Amino acid sequence: MKIRCKHILLSYDEAENTSHDRPLAVAVADAEKLIVEIKKGDITFSDAAAKHSSCMSGRRTEGDLGWAEEEKYHPDFSNAVKCILLHEIGPPIISPWGVHIVLRTG
Repeated sequence: MKIRCKHILLSYDEAENTSHDRPLAVAVADAEKLIVEIKKGDITFSDAAAKHSSCMSGRRTEGDLGWAEEEKYHPDFSNAVKCILLHEIGPPIISPWGVHIVLRTG
């Protein structure tokens, strides 16, 4: 199955290729706060991706990962994305690379 989404990656101290020294619990709390800000309209998803994402896609494509087969992603990520309603932001997703804020776009 192909899925499409935008994401913001918040790194934490024990994540693979980490860029931050914050603990996982702090990264999750930061993700939850950012989700609230996006949903309230205080910041757009695109701006949040450009400002906060540890993933290069945040700076280059506003977090857009494009269309991809679900097998391309870690199972924890793809299984969670499939549960998010179209055009909605789901709860934070933890993967080996960090905490993801995901907007399902397809």
